Amino acid sequence: MKKIRLSLLLPVIALSACRTGFDGNLLDNQAPDTHTVADTIIRFGDDRLESEVVVRWWGDDPDGVVAGYEFTFGDPYSLMADWQFTERQDSTFILAPPAGTDTLDFYFSVRAIDQEGLRDPSPATLAYPVKNSPPSVAFQPGLNQPVISFPALTFYWEGSDPDGDANLNGYEVVWNDTTVVPVPLEAGAGSLLLVADDPAITSMTCNMYVNASATPLATSLSGMQAHSWNKLFIRAVDQSGAYSPWTASDSVYIKPVQSNILLVNAYTTASNPTDFYGSHLVNNGFTVLDTIDLFETAGGNYTQQSADNLTQEKVFAMFDCLIWYSNSAESSLSLGQRTTSEFFDKGGHLLMSVYVSGSFDPLSNFLDFTPVSSLVSPADTTLLLEAGALLTPTDDAYPDLQATAIVGVVKPVNLQIGAAPVYEAALTAKDNATLTFSPWTGGAVVMARKPAAGEADFILSTLELQKLDGLLNMDDFFNKIMTDAFGY
Repeated sequence: MKKIRLSLLLPVIALSACRTGFDGNLLDNQAPDTHTVADTIIRFGDDRLESEVVVRWWGDDPDGVVAGYEFTFGDPYSLMADWQFTERQDSTFILAPPAGTDTLDFYFSVRAIDQEGLRDPSPATLAYPVKNSPPSVAFQPGLNQPVISFPALTFYWEGSDPDGDANLNGYEVVWNDTTVVPVPLEAGAGSLLLVADDPAITSMTCNMYVNASATPLATSLSGMQAHSWNKLFIRAVDQSGAYSPWTASDSVYIKPVQSNILLVNAYTTASNPTDFYGSHLVNNGFTVLDTIDLFETAGGNYTQQSADNLTQEKVFAMFDCLIWYSNSAESSLSLGQRTTSEFFDKGGHLLMSVYVSGSFDPLSNFLDFTPVSSLVSPADTTLLLEAGALLTPTDDAYPDLQATAIVGVVKPVNLQIGAAPVYEAALTAKDNATLTFSPWTGGAVVMARKPAAGEADFILSTLELQKLDGLLNMDDFFNKIMTDAFGY
């Protein structure tokens, strides 16, 4: 609506008191005026502004109100200018010079618009002399930092840009050789899981999972080398095409997968019964075996355990069979529960032999994925296995076993629905109040399997198998496990 500027005719009003209106002339609407906080910015060389700049402006209207603003970085007097509307009086812009240049003068123009849509015909214009700064990127540690690994690895990093993180355009990665064509990643990437498409060959191409995604990228990354030390190189790139220097990860020795069976040494002490398990498998014709030492440490860091559970799950899923042995049920069951889902989904078979200490929670949820629902823990009683005690199979096709040493704490098991017993032990009960000993007559299942019929996918023993070879027939036991239970 037009604003009216009034010129009052007082004598007319006095002589014509009966008139109710005013006399006046309608004036044309006047355009608003626009201002920026500075008229000129003079900077040269390295003193130029960073690419992220904050621009402020305001407007006034001599005969109305300012309803909004339009701004452009193009020629404000061109019919092709791209004007953007805003009601704000400030904004942050990333003024990135085009690829191949690191400096440029950006001309910013802004014009006020009044409530009738009239625009300032002479927009306020200010030149911003900008110098782009290169981005940076640095690798960050994972939960673990393996130095030896099968071909599934996760790397973490953080990238930044001194001109503002919005100026970061993405990353590029290569294996081992920075002269090859790199694979680009988006700016939001902060971790990368690399899994060999064929983990048995020497020169490997890896599927790429960004930020723990369940779906790999359409592109892959070649250049991982088995039987060799490997480094991942990464660099950041910004909106202007400026690159950070290449940054190298720590070296990791890549072991190829050489068999379908992985011996998982999960002992948390220097004890290492790998030879016991390996020799009995070799005696049954499984002559090529892979090994991993889950809790080996150097400098307080696990040397072979993967950077996180998702990566460890990818490692286990490379095998058909895991033979897992440990002196700590808690550490093994907690890790196994979080890292074997894909392994089982692919039809894997797991034999786990663990020592269950007296401090283990008998109702622990670490048992949820096993054949076991809970542990037998009688009140005020400790169950033990004496040297020479027999273990009797529930299936006559399996051999009797005999203890070769005293096991001071034994935890029999209660079974999950759908599970079945494999062995029961002749246990001794110690009354903790009277310190007297007697044969245990309660539940004594120390080895169980699931499912109950057909091929087993999981057999769990709460006694360490290397302590049960008193009859020197462990070859027979492994034969029944590998052929009858697992179907090899």
